[in-house]
Amino acid sequence: DEEGSLNTGRSAVILLGALAVHSVLEMTALGLASTFGESALLSLSIALHQPAESIALLVAFLKSGMPKPLIIKYLSAFSAMGPCGVALGMAVQEFAAPVVDAVMLAVVAGTFVYVGATEVIPEEWEEQEHKWKKFGSLLAGIVSVFAVTQYTMTLEA
Repeated sequence: DEEGSLNTGRSAVILLGALAVHSVLEMTALGLASTFGESALLSLSIALHQPAESIALLVAFLKSGMPKPLIIKYLSAFSAMGPCGVALGMAVQEFAAPVVDAVMLAVVAGTFVYVGATEVIPEEWEEQEHKWKKFGSLLAGIVSVFAVTQYTMTLEA
């Protein structure tokens, strides 16, 4: 069905746009990092979830029936977003006023919280199956972030 593949192709491109913005923002945060602890923590976080994002994007494009050369072009553009984000963050940290650095970090952090609170968490709670496991995982994630934050604060002190 041509219309169905057009819709899945459109969905894949929309996913590409969303993940590209996400990639630029998270890598901008890495470029803005001013200490080894911050850089290491962000690098670990990115390394743990980037493969899943890339695979999800690849699967979306393959399901769309899009020609492989076009998929390669889209994935190449997605791959370029990370280095662009790091370069942007490094340039802001190096050349811009400290307030610009602070505002960009606030935008990046706010974007992550917004997406998590409005997209990821509600989507996970739509199905009631495994609700206690999901709740336990959510709490474990919150506690983990808190613990890592407290630990990195001791490194910087």
